[in-house]
Amino acid sequence: MAFDFRAIRVSLWRALRGFGVLALAASVHPASSPAQSVAPQAGLWLEAEGQKVFGSSDFEVGMVPSSIFAITGPVNDLDEGDGWGGALTLGYVWTNGWSAAVRYRRLEADDRGGPIDPGIVAFGPGVDVIPGGFPIGVLGARTKVDSATTILDFEVGNDIAIAGGRLHLFGGLTYTSIERDVALLDDGCGCVPFALLMANDFHGVGPKIGFRGGFPLNNALSVVGGGSVAALFGTSKFMSYLDDPLLPSSPFKDEDDRIVAAFDGEAGLAFAIGAGTLTVGYRIDVVLGALDTDQRVSSLATMFMDVPPIGDKHDDFVEHGPFARFALPLGAIGN
Repeated sequence: MAFDFRAIRVSLWRALRGFGVLALAASVHPASSPAQSVAPQAGLWLEAEGQKVFGSSDFEVGMVPSSIFAITGPVNDLDEGDGWGGALTLGYVWTNGWSAAVRYRRLEADDRGGPIDPGIVAFGPGVDVIPGGFPIGVLGARTKVDSATTILDFEVGNDIAIAGGRLHLFGGLTYTSIERDVALLDDGCGCVPFALLMANDFHGVGPKIGFRGGFPLNNALSVVGGGSVAALFGTSKFMSYLDDPLLPSSPFKDEDDRIVAAFDGEAGLAFAIGAGTLTVGYRIDVVLGALDTDQRVSSLATMFMDVPPIGDKHDDFVEHGPFARFALPLGAIGN
């Protein structure tokens, strides 16, 4: 995508604070209409959301050599491509303004590219032609990326009336799973096809805090926005495998424990529709340094073949896109 998220570590907090200028949250509290500034009605509420997903992680997969006889060249970047996502939330509101909610969010994206001429040169750390691995040339390479992300939140929060609107502060526990599969395919030469397969996964859990709310423009319309930040304690995994029927199996796998920061933010407009609320807007999900894309280029390959490092042990995960969300109270059943 066209976004430069390499600088996101510096600018994300500014962006999240900017949402607070627009409004105070990701959506109006679902148990009340967007223009209301009174305490929401006690009871259960349900929220359903759909989202268009654009991947913007921009990770390295190899080099595009200057000619068919060269090994090195400009680095080729890929991202997760486009896809769809959504979320389901079930919550309960008490008359004193406190609430609790469980949210399940799923984001899926994929990308298909190529053929890339003359090809892509990646590094196979499990291909022990020489110690430490060997560069793999994929002529006329086609690329394939599949990404699936799951975010599960449990939140407890409280509503505060402020400046004619409402502010919802919350904290809780979040779990994030990112699974991304990458393939460099050589199947168009008329010879025996092969593929270099890679996987970048992260699974982590940790505390999360954030804010939601909205400011009414009239009785049926509010400006909304918000965000959250989390610390995730988890495991990042890198896998590489050359799938070639003419060569022996060459799997490589490495993993490490790490603590990473996760952010999300969104802004939009909320419309009162009967007892429910329809919110349309734009959101972003970021996990900093979660994914390991380092292809483990060996010192021998660097020394004798001038192969530079490919990938990063702490790559960021970034996905964003427009969304539509409908929230409906299921009825007051006590406090």
